[in-house]
Amino acid sequence: MSGKLNVAFLWHMHQPYYRDPKNGKYILPWVRLHGLKGYSDMLAAIQKFGDVRVTFNFVPALLAQLDDLSSGRESDTYYDISLKPAEDLEPAEKKIMLKYFFSASWANMVMVHPRYRDLLNKRGRKMVESDIEDLSKRFTVQDFRDLQVWFNLAWIGWSAEDRYPIIGELKRKDRNFIEEDKRQLLDLQLQVLKDIIPNYRAAWDQGNIEISTTPFYHPILPLLVDNRSARISQPGDPMPGHSFLRPQDAREQLQRGLETAKQHFGRAPLGLWPSEGSVSPAVCELAGDTGFKWIATDENVLLATLNDVRREDSIYSSYLASIDGLTLFFRDHDLSDAVGFRYARNAPKRSADDLLGNLLNIAKSRPTPEESIVAIILDGENAWEYFPDGGKKFFEELYTQLTNHSLLQMCTFSEFAEKHPAKKILPPIFPASWINGSFRIWIGDPVKNLAWDRLGETAAFLDRQTAVATDTKVLEDAREHLYIAEGSDWFWWYGEPNHSVFEEEFDYLFRSNLIQIYREFGVEPPANLLEPIRVGGSRTSDSALFTIDPVIDGKETFFYEWIGAQEIDSDDFSGAMNLVSSVIDRLFFGFTESHFCLRLDPTNAFRTMVDLRVEVQFNKGAGLIHAIELTSFNSGEVKIDAKEGKSAGDIQAAFDHVLELKIPFNTLPHDEDSVPFSVRILQGNLELEKWPREGFYKCPQPTPEYLSENWII
Repeated sequence: MSGKLNVAFLWHMHQPYYRDPKNGKYILPWVRLHGLKGYSDMLAAIQKFGDVRVTFNFVPALLAQLDDLSSGRESDTYYDISLKPAEDLEPAEKKIMLKYFFSASWANMVMVHPRYRDLLNKRGRKMVESDIEDLSKRFTVQDFRDLQVWFNLAWIGWSAEDRYPIIGELKRKDRNFIEEDKRQLLDLQLQVLKDIIPNYRAAWDQGNIEISTTPFYHPILPLLVDNRSARISQPGDPMPGHSFLRPQDAREQLQRGLETAKQHFGRAPLGLWPSEGSVSPAVCELAGDTGFKWIATDENVLLATLNDVRREDSIYSSYLASIDGLTLFFRDHDLSDAVGFRYARNAPKRSADDLLGNLLNIAKSRPTPEESIVAIILDGENAWEYFPDGGKKFFEELYTQLTNHSLLQMCTFSEFAEKHPAKKILPPIFPASWINGSFRIWIGDPVKNLAWDRLGETAAFLDRQTAVATDTKVLEDAREHLYIAEGSDWFWWYGEPNHSVFEEEFDYLFRSNLIQIYREFGVEPPANLLEPIRVGGSRTSDSALFTIDPVIDGKETFFYEWIGAQEIDSDDFSGAMNLVSSVIDRLFFGFTESHFCLRLDPTNAFRTMVDLRVEVQFNKGAGLIHAIELTSFNSGEVKIDAKEGKSAGDIQAAFDHVLELKIPFNTLPHDEDSVPFSVRILQGNLELEKWPREGFYKCPQPTPEYLSENWII
């Protein structure tokens, strides 16, 4: 081995465009709150190291929102509610606070602070909408003021806390805040936001980082060029009733994205992370024409493009899209997912060691590691709330080891492209995204397809108006609303599989921008835009369960065996990113009249991994009461270890095509009407997955009352 393996991190910074077109107000707080935590902390994590080379990708619409919020020109609704004196809060504002001011990682950002935890307990962990009015009466003025402070205080990241002593002082005070405390905190937030863009610009000027960018409003470019391209990777899925072809919009979103990044950072980025890693031959051509030199996407796109090649022999090289064309890089999605989804629940050193161990294995497998690059690309903002300390110690461990490593070195994508120009020319790139090598997250679901039809109908109206309109300002404003509606986030949250407590807000923003296009021309919008976009109903995680009677043999013995149980797909991790490389594909839980039943459907990865453990944890209140560990799957048998000295004699378990488990209810802890549980998948001491990611599921107890209310023929 003659040189060091190149490791290129790309941290993607992105939020949807939250501005309400009716009044200019930002209706959700996530740009501000992630600015206080993820955007600030991620840069601070590299500034103490002299030889860190990473890439940060900024979505231009995020930069525009940071400008508005940090300057004070605009604010978000949650900031305004926080700023208002607690004694002056209106009933509707109190309702918003009780519903949404606990929106944070409960384990790491709420429960660790006594007063915030007490306020959550007072509200209730599972709040019912009809209870809000009574809850408001039980909350005192001081309760609401303390909640205003804690919601904003909990989202302050470790880097700001290191710089501003008042953060620690407020945390130690814990309760009985006064209005001046709150005012100081909110003023400090604006200062933290003001520093973000200048600090990143300075770091780029100093050579520590590279900045790349994305189309302005984060659209899925291949679908903007021609949404029929989704049929290539999704031949069996239903598609929208009308095709959507607007390559001119794709070009505009790219050009404006590049110009906006240049305005904010002083020079034009060379690199493009196309929204969600979505590419097609037309997108590569557009990116090159716009002036980008490199583009990154996912390994599955490369494997589908090349067909019949070994993953390990192909994904650690750069490629050319055409002669003298773009340089293309492909992310290692296993390592990227490990950082984004797995490492938060493990000790920082163990997680860093695991990542470095994997990188070392790659380095040793390459004949010329200095000519190879491992691209680790993931969300740069959302993962860190799941780390107990916001990821600080993980980055300290990781960056310390990488900057002093004899076989590994960090680099930016532009540095690698300059030192090692790509030589291999790819055939036309397979049209797909980074999620499962398709566009299914944004098109192909009935609700998503309906949203595409609404977008297409409005774009056609705009084209008709463009042909006859004379007011240039009206046309520009109308086009802007169309560009906003072309963003990926609206389609992400429509239909399956992703769900959010803010789904109504996302639907409202999408339709409001389309409605505004009609109103710019004084035309009444179609009635179908005045109602929420939905098709039928969606399955919920708390739907009623019915008695089942599975045969515990590790097989799908008969079709109806688990009908009546709750089914949860790996896609239901949802959130801001999807877990691509899970080891469990589906989880079922349910009950017989006397037993709790659990089924796990493994992926191929599960079957090939060694030293795996499945731990089923049963909880009561906040504490772990009982755990059952299952091991030895490769032999087709299952070894059962009931922890805390409990007997495993009454437990049944089997593994073949699936893993099945059956446990008597009378041996398990329970609350009044359910059994709370969670499932951890571990390899050695490293946690790979936890279902659910936070908290626990609740399996109803089959009491006579429950069964009389929920039955099926």
